[in-house]
Order: sequence, then C-alpha cells, then structure tokens
Amino acid sequence: MPLTGLQLSEKILRETKVPMTPGSMWEYAVKKGYDKETGVRGKTPWQTLQAQIYVHIQKHDNSIFVKVSPGVFGLREYDYSTVEEPAVKTKSNDTASERELHPLLVAYVNSDPYFLGHTMTIQHENSVKKGKNAEKWMHPDLVSVHLPFEDLSQDTIALAKNAGIETITIFSFEMKKDVTGANVREYYFQAVSNSSWANEGYLVSPKFSDEALKQLSKLNASFGIGVIKLNLDDVHQSEILLPSRDNDLDVTMIDELVRINKDFSTFVSIINKSMDAKGLFGENKFDKVLDDEELEQYIEKKKIRKLAI
Repeated sequence: MPLTGLQLSEKILRETKVPMTPGSMWEYAVKKGYDKETGVRGKTPWQTLQAQIYVHIQKHDNSIFVKVSPGVFGLREYDYSTVEEPAVKTKSNDTASERELHPLLVAYVNSDPYFLGHTMTIQHENSVKKGKNAEKWMHPDLVSVHLPFEDLSQDTIALAKNAGIETITIFSFEMKKDVTGANVREYYFQAVSNSSWANEGYLVSPKFSDEALKQLSKLNASFGIGVIKLNLDDVHQSEILLPSRDNDLDVTMIDELVRINKDFSTFVSIINKSMDAKGLFGENKFDKVLDDEELEQYIEKKKIRKLAI
C-alpha cells in the first residue's frame, strides 16, 4: 500500500534525525524517490503533509509528531535540544563567538559583486517566542538584501514591476565556527530550517573538515542551501564553496518571522520603505560595514584568527 502523508513524514524524520519543514520533507522525498511510494499528490503535496501533521498533533495528545517551532516539525521521541545553541556571547577569552564573526560576513557580503547586500543581525533574544527550539530552528543569524536601484535605472525597475519580475534579492545566513563530519548534518538542516524562506540561503563558517565538505556536497544537491567559507585572513577573499538554489520568497514564513521578531520586522519594513523611496532607507539600521583598517583591529581584538587553528 502507498505510504500516507504521516507515514512518509515519519520515515523522513527518522532518517534525517532533525526537525524539518514540510517543504524540506517533500524535497527530501523527491530526492530519495519516496514521492513514488506515497499516495500524496497534487500541486502542493508539502501542504498536505503539513495539514496531516497538524491534525494528528491536535487530535492526539501523545502524537509521535511535535511542533518544534512554527512550521517546523520533528518526532516526539527525539531530544532536539541537544543540538548546539547559536552562540550569543563568548564565555571564554580564547576564541570568538559565532556572533562575533558577523562583522566579517557583513563586510564580505557588502563588497562582493555577487551579493552587494545590506546585512542585519537577527537577535534571537528579541523574539516574542522564547525557547531553545524556536531559536535554533526558525531564526536566521543574519539576513541581507540587494536592492535594485543600486544597479538598475528607475525605468528598468518600473518595467520589471509592471512585468511582475522580482527585482530585489534577499539572502539568509546561518553562522557556525567549525563544521565537522560529526555536526555537519545538524548544522546544515538548521540552515535549511532557518533560511529556506529566502531567495538564497547559506551555511557560513571559517572551518570545514574534509568529511564535512563531502557530506555538504550531497546535501547541497538535495536541499539547495549554499556554503560559504569565511576567510579570516582577508574577508574579501571569502568564497562560495557551494551555490545556493534560487528560490521564490516564502511569504508565509516571512510573515511568521515578522510577527515574532522585531529585528526581522524592521528588516522587511526597511526594504519596503526603500522601494517606495527609490533609494536606501534606514541605512543606520543595518549592521555597520567596517573598513579594512577597522576590520583588522576588530579581528585582533576578538582573537578571531585563533578559530583557524
């Protein structure tokens, strides 16, 4: 007999052992060929998965499924709280925290011709929904936007708008200090959960083990989250190791983030006001872009190069 939506969801969650959105579950199913084994059909099968999981959780107090964060589901038997927390403040003087790496990525994204983005840190602690799972599996670490009037004429922008062509690009980033074969799947699926709503999503780190890179190549082919290696010696020489899939914006997830996090709400508001004003609005709301001298001083002060050892 064909797998039901619930059976398919359980099968996938057991294999990946990480929380996932229904959209990511369906992508995984297609990659593995499980979509041929299920009776779930239609134009939006991932919505069918989501509806079935929601109903099962509501009707059964001991449902095998749990809602880890809005739009993200897992299995009750797994303890997802054991996944490493995003660092907020460093507790040691030896090396920098993940958040202290943000200015390096901000400088790279601002100057690199591919991105030319204005970037903002999303403070997880500013969310109205507190909790370990919500922070780990929903909030991106940084978001960035490339605005069209920085390289297109107003007439071209107007034409694109009238033709229904998207002219802004939004990026989402998940930052980690060290990606190894032991943690790569957890970190990657965290990035899938946190960044798949954007036009492009990336897992970023200054360190990737050889085993991690092997696994990332396969995961990237299946789920489309890109990989960026942050260069601690020269941030402008950072590179995209694996490209991100180009996605349509997930308006439902964006709306959820706007509602629960004031930083993300500010980010979206600035984009809208900038488009209305036909110029960058609220530049001071974005993370400051350090110049090369400021970057070097910052890197030395935070002992960031120790992370490369």
